[in-house]
Order: sequence, then C-alpha cells, then structure tokens
Amino acid sequence: MTETDSSRPLAGRVILITGAGGGIGASVARAIAAAGAECVLVGRRERTLTPVFDAIVADGSPEPALFPLDVTKAGEDDYQRLVDGIQADCGGLHGIVHLAARFDGLMPLATHPIDGWQRIMHINLTSAFALTQICLPLLQAAEDSSVVFTLDEAAAQPKAFWGAYGVSKAGLTALVRLFAVEHAQSQRLRFNAIDPGPRDTSLRSSAFPADDTAARPVDELGARYVELLSEASRGKTGQIIDPDGTSRPA
Repeated sequence: MTETDSSRPLAGRVILITGAGGGIGASVARAIAAAGAECVLVGRRERTLTPVFDAIVADGSPEPALFPLDVTKAGEDDYQRLVDGIQADCGGLHGIVHLAARFDGLMPLATHPIDGWQRIMHINLTSAFALTQICLPLLQAAEDSSVVFTLDEAAAQPKAFWGAYGVSKAGLTALVRLFAVEHAQSQRLRFNAIDPGPRDTSLRSSAFPADDTAARPVDELGARYVELLSEASRGKTGQIIDPDGTSRPA
C-alpha cells in the first residue's frame, strides 16, 4: 500500500451515513470523507446537512451527496428512492454508517407516551433494519462492503427510566448479531458496531444536563468508523468496538 493509499483507505468507496447532521454524525462524516470516500449524507433536514457538506468541501475531500429523509415518515418507497439514487448517481455502495438516533428524555414506563415510544423505536431500530435490508443488493454487489451500527451499551442495560431508547439500543445489538450470523459465509460483506461511550453531544446533554465530566469529544471516533469501513477490517464481523477501542462479539 502506497502512502497515498494508506492516508485515504476509503478512496473510491461510496458510504451512506444516517444522522449525518448530528454531533457524532458530522464529525464521523468528515473523517470518512477525508479518508477518500464519497459520502451520501442522510438526515431529517437539509439545513442540518448543508453545514456538513460545506465542511467536507472546505476540507478538500470528495464532494458528498445530500439526501434529506425523515425516517419517522419514511416507507419502503422512500428507502427505495434513496437506493435508486445512489445506484444512478454513485454507481454503487460500499458501506453504511448508522448514526440516526432519538432520545426524548428519562421517563418511567408507566407514563411513556405510546406515540413517542413508536417514534423512537422507528428511528433508532426499525429504520436501521429497513435501510440495511433494502441496500443489501448494492452492498453484496461490491467487492468489499461494511455496515457499521452505533450502539449505546450503557443505556441498553436494564436501567430505570431509559424507556424506548434503552430498548431500541438493546434491539440494535441483536440486529447486528443477526445480520452478521446470516451473512457469516460472505467474505465481502460484514456487520459490526461501535459503542462510542459518553460523548459531548446534544443527545447526551438531554440525559445529563449538569456538568458531565464523563463526556468525551466526538472527534476521537472518526478513525474507528474508517477502520471498520475499510478493507483493513475484512473478515471481522459480528463485533462491537467498545469505548476503549477493544473488540468483542456482539
């Protein structure tokens, strides 16, 4: 591998990133683009994606594509339009990074609004399944492809008041495991997850509004996503990368 190749391990790859306008999403998208990938930035509102687009272009990275998509309302036809657009405009797909997430605050199950429960489950879990499923043909057609989910293992443990968010993150761990097992025979497609741990984001501050000394900067995470998306992780599937960087089975 040449020096240029090693500095741009995702050159020539197309990577779809959900939640790209969020705190972690924006930082990870810039790291993935800096590694040479053409990013497809997916988020609820174009106004949150545009600053990420501008930052990537200012970095001198490949110009990304924007695809505003409100997953709370999206159906199969909406996901299919996204896939068709990627195929037509980018020629294929080599990876997905799932970063879309919603958290409505700590609350007891006894008073958890049902519509809020359904919305969180859809954004955090169902949309990740649906988008991955509908992208499978493109991913399987690539010579090397990778899907990276984003977990929150602390919230997924049975703790009071974490409600739908905690349940959705526990379900996401199971989803990673199932995708990995069902595609274990493939040497070209892998499914892994990253648990970022506490990070300095608006989602974290909504759960811990006081001074949160445990929260770490989001810009430490980009390299972990890049590695799992690159050929360097070929053969690694069904793994969770913990906050300290260690790997374990999902």
